[in-house]
Amino acid sequence: MKLHRPWDQTAEAESDEENKAHHQEHGHHPPCLSIQSLTSSWYVGRRPRTAYTSSQVNVLEAVFQVNSYPGIHLREHLARSLDLDEDRIQIWFQNRRAKLRRSLRESRLRMVQSAVAHLGMKVIDQLRRDDLQVEVEE
Repeated sequence: MKLHRPWDQTAEAESDEENKAHHQEHGHHPPCLSIQSLTSSWYVGRRPRTAYTSSQVNVLEAVFQVNSYPGIHLREHLARSLDLDEDRIQIWFQNRRAKLRRSLRESRLRMVQSAVAHLGMKVIDQLRRDDLQVEVEE
């Protein structure tokens, strides 16, 4: 099976040659799927992860503070000025919006947990007062 990895043509050719040599040497057909091939080829066919510089992130964060949904013209301008592909800019903003939503969801959860804990303490205090009052009356 030939994999499509346009960013790494040499590794693809080397991998194909190694597989052919191994199978010819041991006299068997290539396996359909094995656990090893599934785990070792998890990243096969994926593009390499983009490493953003701190200055690129600073610019993207500054733009995000003003506009979390930049249009195509702004994304293209950012791509040219930051020396990145426009699709990487688009993905960065999608990921940043997801991070913001996750952060908001987590802070709301903490607020609810805090309110429930506070309310629970009030209930416990009231129960204690009620118990003390019953003891005094007896």
